[in-house]
Amino acid sequence: MRGVDRMLGWREIATWGEGAKKLTDYLLKENVPAEVISDECETVVLVGVQQAKKIRAYLNQTGIEASFGPIRGLPALLRSSFLRPGILIGLAAVILLFLFARSRVWEVRIMGNGSTDEDKVRAALYEAGLRPGMRKKDVSGETISSACLSNGELFSSVNVSLSGVVANVEWIGRSGEDYAAVSGKSAGINLVASCDGVIVSVEPSAGVAVVVPGQTVRKGDLLISGVTPGGTVRASGSVMARVSSEFRATAAKTEEIQTTVKRRPVSLSLRMFGEELFTVGGGGDTSAVKEWILLGGVVLPFSLRVGYSTETLTETIELTESQTAENAFRRLNWMIREALSEGELLKKDVSGSFVDGGYTAAAKTEYLINIAEPLAFDSRNEYNK
Repeated sequence: MRGVDRMLGWREIATWGEGAKKLTDYLLKENVPAEVISDECETVVLVGVQQAKKIRAYLNQTGIEASFGPIRGLPALLRSSFLRPGILIGLAAVILLFLFARSRVWEVRIMGNGSTDEDKVRAALYEAGLRPGMRKKDVSGETISSACLSNGELFSSVNVSLSGVVANVEWIGRSGEDYAAVSGKSAGINLVASCDGVIVSVEPSAGVAVVVPGQTVRKGDLLISGVTPGGTVRASGSVMARVSSEFRATAAKTEEIQTTVKRRPVSLSLRMFGEELFTVGGGGDTSAVKEWILLGGVVLPFSLRVGYSTETLTETIELTESQTAENAFRRLNWMIREALSEGELLKKDVSGSFVDGGYTAAAKTEYLINIAEPLAFDSRNEYNK
């Protein structure tokens, strides 16, 4: 008998004499998964609940006498459990405990650049109001970050995010005058060129422009400086430029089509908070899974996962020349759309040819795009001189 049947419920069917032989023949003929226990007096068959219904119908048609035992397994266990008030009260207490646990932060994970002792970081987070056991709705990443940054000797950047019952803290610390400079986009002060191009327009909203329309710039060149006569500011604005790029995509004259067949369940597991409590079946046969959240949705942390065994058939087909070229140009257009998601295409010259059994499509493009990107600096940065 399969492990899934033991989980979903099973029955004992007892027969004797000639009826036992006819029943075992039926099991072999219909390929019914079952356990057979025989002695001199009777034969006992253990089968799943659904198979037991089919066997009962067969026995009634053939006139074979048999004795059916009660349903056993998880359904019977649950039915008997719910008849006991103590179990119901215990289950309700467990559910309330989980609801309480999921509404609070129980772990604080920190990641930083190592410039500050971890104990000091945790102490600063504690003073800022982030501690294990606090309610998640009371956790304000912006408030905690502001409280930490108010201590100018420890942090130059703090970011707090929640993931379930875990609070993740990413920080960049200072160490005297030689602290690590922040290099993320959000901390940029100068604006530099993200790629080569010819400037079309410069519109600074903060800082001083150091390029003019018509000027050719290279990747990394300074566009808008954050150093002004009145002091240092965070440079911002837009620098539109004409950028030239070449794209190339290749498609083969053959194409593989994969089809999944013989999908059947081989394992069943109960999970809590994404962790397995117990599993029936499984092993190396599981090649695909499907998971269902049990009643209560995201409130209750329980889910049921079924593992499947699948076989994939791969078929290789030959494409015509027109189909191959069409696939290549489709991929080429997709690449251009991805690259120009924030720009305006001005010019596109395409070409293509068959090479080494495949078709290669190419395009030379010109497009208008904002090439200004932030760059952080400190007193040692060349852009600050």
